[in-house]
Amino acid sequence: MARLNKLSIAGFRSVKDQICIDFPDKMPVVLVGENNAGKSNIVRALDLILGEMWPGSHRPDDHEFWDRSSANGKIEIRAEVEGLPSDKYGNAVKGFRWVYDEDAEEKPEFGPIGAGKYVNNEIREQCTCVVIGADRRLSYQLSYSTKWTLLSKLMRKFHRHLVQDEARVKRLKSSFEDIKQTFNEVSEFAGFESELKKQFADMFGGMSYGLHVDFSAYDPSNYFHSLRVHPEEAGVVRTFEELGTGQEQLLALAFAHAYAKAFFGGIVLVVEEPEAHLHPLAQQWLAGRIRQMAADGLQIILTTHSPAFVNILNLEGLILVSKRDGATATKQLTRKRLSEFCIEQGADYARTRPETVLPFYAGSATPEILAGLFAKKIVLVEGATESLSLPIYLRKVKLDVTKEGIAIIPVMGKGNLAKWWRFFTAYDIPTFVTFDNDSTDDTVATKRKDALKTLGFGDSEARRLTASDDWLIADSMCIFGKDFEATMRRSFAKYADLETEARHSTGDSKPLTARFVAQRLTPLKRDSGWEAFQELAKKLRDLSCAEEDEIPF
Repeated sequence: MARLNKLSIAGFRSVKDQICIDFPDKMPVVLVGENNAGKSNIVRALDLILGEMWPGSHRPDDHEFWDRSSANGKIEIRAEVEGLPSDKYGNAVKGFRWVYDEDAEEKPEFGPIGAGKYVNNEIREQCTCVVIGADRRLSYQLSYSTKWTLLSKLMRKFHRHLVQDEARVKRLKSSFEDIKQTFNEVSEFAGFESELKKQFADMFGGMSYGLHVDFSAYDPSNYFHSLRVHPEEAGVVRTFEELGTGQEQLLALAFAHAYAKAFFGGIVLVVEEPEAHLHPLAQQWLAGRIRQMAADGLQIILTTHSPAFVNILNLEGLILVSKRDGATATKQLTRKRLSEFCIEQGADYARTRPETVLPFYAGSATPEILAGLFAKKIVLVEGATESLSLPIYLRKVKLDVTKEGIAIIPVMGKGNLAKWWRFFTAYDIPTFVTFDNDSTDDTVATKRKDALKTLGFGDSEARRLTASDDWLIADSMCIFGKDFEATMRRSFAKYADLETEARHSTGDSKPLTARFVAQRLTPLKRDSGWEAFQELAKKLRDLSCAEEDEIPF
């Protein structure tokens, strides 16, 4: 069984320096990250080397070079594949390599990884890539438009297995002769065939080459080429045009899964934006089905903007794609590396050792938390009160967090602040921490001190900060005094009055009350709170990766 193990890309489109993606066994590879980070360019590179086009005939356009200029030189794409047959000289083929060097002024170089110089299409077809793009061209993939469509590939495999048994071919030809006799019982068909032969004889009879028509010339052993795939609903055959786009996608996945099962792999299915055209519950259901199919042997790659397709238990297949200095970069962790990072950052060993670290994170993951993987920066807050109100305050001091790609994420309590800071920082996402000094669920400040020590504050500084009852804003964190609401009341003259008004319309919900008040406060008033939020906004604009930060004050 041929299986893709690793993809390496350099100099291609938004990829400058080499990036490498490993393909773990029995789980989907999920490409996540902000828009325009380069996820689709990774798919294009994979499609170039394993897709329907013969790589050796592709001369790249300028936009396919790094920074859209062929002057930047060399493109190299490598796909390491296990389970490939040897070439005709007995050389082991370990994958495929495509290189184009503009300076060499030659055609692209396409060949095997390992010994030997050439690779034929028969070997390359042992591991092929099928891309179901965001436009969902399923009718194309399930047609015979080219020999590279999913249906064409499948039928060629069927045919090769069919003709290995000569007796089976003879039986099929005999059956086909019986079918033709049935056709000829239809007088219109017999008349059409006779008239068509007469017209061909009149037109081409005087030419030096012979041309005639004979329906019996069809090779019945290749009957697979006449098979078509049609969806069915309630026992009635439908056309693809009648299907919803979401249904087409499910059909494509089912088709690829059956293909992989029948031929023991050999196919890499790429689905771009599987969440498109599916409602949230359907996304969750599809994500579960995709994980099951991957566990069953189908190699699946997803590009997604939906946390529904992120499963921390499958962390080794999770690829964060981002832009660094204008170029695409990737971050892929193993459970061992995540464990090491967490322990380096002060986490409890028992909870974050390699055997326990993934269940430890998966147990408290929520869609809101996992959405941080699609952000440029992250602000961790204790709960819904801050997550609902902070974006409003920040927008009123000219920082639109949604526009800037800053996710404000509630982690459900102080005890989870350090935990999720470690997770997102392990993926190099700049992460900011906020909390208040309410000690209701943290009487001896253990949880707050854990967060502060993780951010780099020493013991004495952590004790001082957790005893403060006023605003404290630093490069990496913000403390909202002794209590968020109490601090807001001191910072805004009309806050208490607006709280009373809010309770008449929102009830006793603290988060909804906080949002109501934030919406009605005006930044034109000379309240000290606006100066504090302006400072907080500046810290968030300046926020960078944790290793570059310095302890403030």
